[in-house]
Amino acid sequence: MKTALQRATAKLLIVITLLTGLGGFNGSAFADLRAPTWYDQNAVNLAPDWHYRVPINVPAGATINSTIKVDVNFATLLTNLGVSGTFDVNSPRVIRSTGVLSTNQEFTDGIFAGATDPTGDGKGEVRFILQDAGPATYYLYFDITANGAKPANPQVPINGNFEQGGTGAGTPPGWNAPAIGPAGGDAEIRPSETVSVSTNPAPLTGTNPRNTDGTPNTGQFSYLLGLRTVAAASLAAGTTTFTKTFTVPAATPGNITVRWRPEGWDSSGFDTLAIAVVGATTVTVLGPPANLAAYVALPNSPAFGPNQATATTPGYRTYDGYDCGTNNAHTGGMAVACGTENWFSNTVSLATLAGQTVTLRFTYTGDNADKSWFSIDDVEWSVVTATLGTAEAFGVNIITPVAATPFTGGQTISIIAQVDAQPTGAGNPVTADVFDNAGTLVASGIILYNDGTHGDVTANDALWTNTTALVIPAGYQPGANWLVRVYAKDASTTAIGGVNGLIHIPGQPNTPTSQANFYNIDENKITVNVAALSVQKTVTLICDPFNGTTNPKNIPGSISRYTITVTNSGTASASLATVTDALISFLTFDPNLVVGGSAATCNSTVPPGVAQSATGKGFNISLTGGTRTGFPKFLTNAADADGATFANPNITIDYAAALPAGIFGINVYTAGELKAGESVTVYFNVTVN
Repeated sequence: MKTALQRATAKLLIVITLLTGLGGFNGSAFADLRAPTWYDQNAVNLAPDWHYRVPINVPAGATINSTIKVDVNFATLLTNLGVSGTFDVNSPRVIRSTGVLSTNQEFTDGIFAGATDPTGDGKGEVRFILQDAGPATYYLYFDITANGAKPANPQVPINGNFEQGGTGAGTPPGWNAPAIGPAGGDAEIRPSETVSVSTNPAPLTGTNPRNTDGTPNTGQFSYLLGLRTVAAASLAAGTTTFTKTFTVPAATPGNITVRWRPEGWDSSGFDTLAIAVVGATTVTVLGPPANLAAYVALPNSPAFGPNQATATTPGYRTYDGYDCGTNNAHTGGMAVACGTENWFSNTVSLATLAGQTVTLRFTYTGDNADKSWFSIDDVEWSVVTATLGTAEAFGVNIITPVAATPFTGGQTISIIAQVDAQPTGAGNPVTADVFDNAGTLVASGIILYNDGTHGDVTANDALWTNTTALVIPAGYQPGANWLVRVYAKDASTTAIGGVNGLIHIPGQPNTPTSQANFYNIDENKITVNVAALSVQKTVTLICDPFNGTTNPKNIPGSISRYTITVTNSGTASASLATVTDALISFLTFDPNLVVGGSAATCNSTVPPGVAQSATGKGFNISLTGGTRTGFPKFLTNAADADGATFANPNITIDYAAALPAGIFGINVYTAGELKAGESVTVYFNVTVN
């Protein structure tokens, strides 16, 4: 008798993850998205999205309302990320440790390391008002223009350097509107410029008009206060006040520093600048000098004195005469050259104003003769210098398949990935590769979609999908180290000779192109199993009509038991179909599956034979391993739903019917399924003719 196993195919296991709501998913980890959560002002895949960030490390001891300052070389950060692209000067955003925008913040393109820096060189200064006491980690987000232009920062700047607002702005962002007293008085932001100015009456020395210096202390702009623009014949007396409100840190108030430049032909007896911080008490930064020595330390006017200058005494009607007479000799020991335009500064403590909301007040006072004006720049208070960490890029996380998910040959791999920010690469920015257990590339460039097709649930969200990404091919190599790798590319150009749009992790090797070396790559290992089926048939002599079960002989009338066992020793489930045996001519099928026993009962006819179950049930089926219930059981000989049939001379076992589908314990079974490690045994009897 020969046995033919007609079909055994690997079972397809389908793991379904239900996506509910916008971007929702069930039970997936965010291991490869950046932590803390990536900032987005609206929603992922809805412009604008930011693609890079760097931690700002606020030191211990920095208290709320401190001014945090850090110099940033974005060109270097981009280089460290392996990115070639044009830095977007509008892109910097300071994000608090709570994940929201810092309320008062600014990026100044034209200042770096405390000095004027060329604009457009990828360097600048970032400042913000601290809202979370140190030590704290804020994040500075930035981008390149290729990833989509960013709008101007909507947050209120500190703007002590007047770089925000533009030429002619009387009320710079972050400041209060000036109260201008003299008709035609100046109170506005001015760029770096050379301005021809004339005065009235005519000066004692020098030209009239003369070219005057409008260069800021640092950066591109400063604030002009006084009388420079009005016609010389139309000078009018008056007072102009310009203010800013801020809160002094309570625990570490620190100092305030102000820079100013006096210019013009008047003196401290008539045209002056006063600077004070007003709270419960008033702290003077610049005030009327008590004497020449005090003026020399802190000049509050272009020249000292209540009188017209003479050859040996300072006074009005000389341009920036300071402490000099018309002979250009110092009388008070000032270090600056007579008649030159210079910036001065003063730093005072805010200790008496700790924890108070105060007003910084600039007051210009002038008369109707001898023009004078002041430039103001680089106002700062309670400054704490922070440091930068390592730059990062947006991340991607494979949601499906979950790591270690088992698959078998012929099964479809579904891939779903979530991104921190919109992948802006050209064409198909999110793709996947699949490698087998030996590291051989099985499929490359699998496109993931975010347009509501290919199984994508919601278009234009954070999830990219392809539910038919790859059918595991025939002849695959099984194992636990199959690799799914997803790439989410932005629009950058590589600066390290790699793949455009992939962002390098600083300090890591440039190759291979893997999750270990690039931020916007994720990898999951899956297990690809194979079913290993074996079929064993045994024959056991039960009895004969002379000896019964005692040392029976294989003679006419003897009864033998045939046992067929199918075992799955592999790592994947198998779907069993049909096993067929054809009895040879000298054997007769026992329709009643008798138990044997004595010589008298060794007969397939009941009676005298004794059926194990009931007449007409000539088969028994049992299971080893697994959680199916209801076994062992007896099966009929008829062609019915139990799966066993005898149609002379053929014996047929239909496992799909004999092993029905269902949920048994913790396992779900399909019809005919034999899970890894399980075996199924069917036995029947035959009589020798």
